[in-house]
Amino acid sequence: MKITGIIAEYNPLHAGHIHHMKEARRLTGADYLVAVMGGNFTQRGEAALFNKFVRAEMALRAGIDAVLELPCVYALRPAELFAQGGIGILNGIGADAVAFGCETDDISEICAALEALDRANGEDRESLLLALSRGEPYPAALSRAAAGGDKRLETLFKSPNFILAVEYLKAMRRLNTRMDVCAVKRTSPYHAEAGDLSSASGIRQLISLGKPGEATKLLPESVAALYERELPDGTADTERAGALILDKLRHMDASAVESPDEAEGLLNRIRLSALKSASVNELLTLVKTRRYTLSRIRRLIMNAVLLLPPAPEKVPYLRLLGIRESALDLLAELKKRSGGALVTRASELLPYSEFSAECRATELWGLMTARDDYRRASLECRQKFIKV
Repeated sequence: MKITGIIAEYNPLHAGHIHHMKEARRLTGADYLVAVMGGNFTQRGEAALFNKFVRAEMALRAGIDAVLELPCVYALRPAELFAQGGIGILNGIGADAVAFGCETDDISEICAALEALDRANGEDRESLLLALSRGEPYPAALSRAAAGGDKRLETLFKSPNFILAVEYLKAMRRLNTRMDVCAVKRTSPYHAEAGDLSSASGIRQLISLGKPGEATKLLPESVAALYERELPDGTADTERAGALILDKLRHMDASAVESPDEAEGLLNRIRLSALKSASVNELLTLVKTRRYTLSRIRRLIMNAVLLLPPAPEKVPYLRLLGIRESALDLLAELKKRSGGALVTRASELLPYSEFSAECRATELWGLMTARDDYRRASLECRQKFIKV
């Protein structure tokens, strides 16, 4: 049995994701596809549009055989930790291969980029420090230093997907995993216009414009039905919980916040700006500078509000969010390969501080919706894993 892993957010699921699933299965010869999916907040620090169990069901109906959760202590963190968590989970279930979307399908090009990043953090660190002294954001400064004047590499480093691909390889090197690697070339740009049905951002824009029917044109009927069921009151809008977020930031103890995104008093800048802000959007406008990206600021805000614990070097648990009825033999195989570590019941996770953080994240996400069932407490423990 060959198992190929995909690390994703599906925020929301779209035609480009389905293309990636088909290509991952074809290129790796997979019998089963397992997705490691972020929860109710994304790596960009935003609330996911749909509940994670809804997104897991969408993925299962679109071609994924099983969905495992990437805990928020990894999912709501910079690319390095996001990748560390995702690869750690795939390694934990004994996946045979990992397939990711990228602007290049040339693995040697991604490996060369990883070596360039190593040099930028080591022998060529002066170039990095010079770029930072000019006020460049750390990701941009690191990418420029790593590219070393190579225009092709510099262009690739501007893509979050390429950066994640490099981080996946770095995480695999750290774990000394034997997984095969497959890069599926992306067919659409990362930032797309409304109307691009192969882009998550394009679909989110269509939904924000009140055109959900257009957003689901290329999706299977069963997936489109889930969009229709959840819209509009089952989707998250950060400003619905804006007062709570601002209050927590105004009274936070910055010394209690553990986040790799904190630097040079950024948390204090956030706290002072929260005192002058009437909304989260206004807060972001006040805090934003050339040096700090909005993604970094959003992540740090959510880390502070949720008091996320540090991301452990080893993933603390392997949690199943959903599985296809036709793939129940895969469930037995995953339990076997993980040494019995796969968890299907939330009650088994109660002793973990990382799961406590997950519960806080889910309850905050619920308050960002207009659906009573999502707004009530303990959603994390009330929801069973999905079977379709």
